[in-house]
Amino acid sequence: MRLRPSAESTRFSWTNLLWIGGLHVMTLVFAIPFFTWQGLVLFFVLLYLTGMVGITFGFHRLLTHKSFQVPRWLENLVALFGTLACQGGPISWVGGHRIHHMYSDRAEDPHDATRGFWYSHVGWLFDRRLDLDQYEEFRHYAPDLAARPFFVFLEKNMIFVQNILGWSIFFIASALGPKAGMDWGFGFSMLVWGIFARLVVGYHVTWFVNSAAHKWGTNPNGVNDLSKNSWWVALIAFGEGWHNNHHAQPRSARHGWHWWQFDQTWILIKTLATFGLVQNIVYPKKKPLKAATQGSAAGPAVGLVGDMSMSREN
Repeated sequence: MRLRPSAESTRFSWTNLLWIGGLHVMTLVFAIPFFTWQGLVLFFVLLYLTGMVGITFGFHRLLTHKSFQVPRWLENLVALFGTLACQGGPISWVGGHRIHHMYSDRAEDPHDATRGFWYSHVGWLFDRRLDLDQYEEFRHYAPDLAARPFFVFLEKNMIFVQNILGWSIFFIASALGPKAGMDWGFGFSMLVWGIFARLVVGYHVTWFVNSAAHKWGTNPNGVNDLSKNSWWVALIAFGEGWHNNHHAQPRSARHGWHWWQFDQTWILIKTLATFGLVQNIVYPKKKPLKAATQGSAAGPAVGLVGDMSMSREN
């Protein structure tokens, strides 16, 4: 698989600015006035379903790195949850993350941390690379997923499925609210906390892995990039903050290698494995491969999803 020529070009994404900015404004304006305990519960339930089950378990450890296997129905379900995190469909998310590992903290990295905290946190979403902004381009980075019709549907209908969820929450909550008749205020509370606030928090949780976990923390594995083990990022990002461990051995399903490295996603993986829903788990090797699995000045990394390799297309 080759890095597309369009990777050389970027353009400012007004769509991303308006979407991300609008969600932040809606959350800041309405979250407190329309606070309800039921809305807060819905916030956490959907944050875990979309953030941990969808993004970290599904998009990241399962679809990007193939760290374990699950039945096809479960793979489709977690891909749907990941799409509801509204960080891109499974094909674009996985394709971008594979490039990140191949060229971590180099010019080819979509959210190159050497360009500063702001850029790696969110700036890269506004300074949009064309190879990650168009389906006909980024599908080449995840051909295994682009061959799946359901994943293509999710990729092309991310906003549609989010709208289905949002309107369903609004009308169902309004109908079942504590007041007689249609309780529109209660419905709006559930919408604000279940969609707007949840998306904003979920965004920053994921972005901190790209930014904070490439700036603050430790590098116990001596990898040739800026990835760090960060306990507080691990705490809020479902175990993803043990990022230096992950960059040392990208295919390992477990990111927190020691008992004190709390990894919520690993707990989920092991729990599902006890019921036979997760199989062929890739465990961390006793001796980390260090620079052997990471990109360096000598060339791109290998070992991310098997023998996949990349080079720039001429």
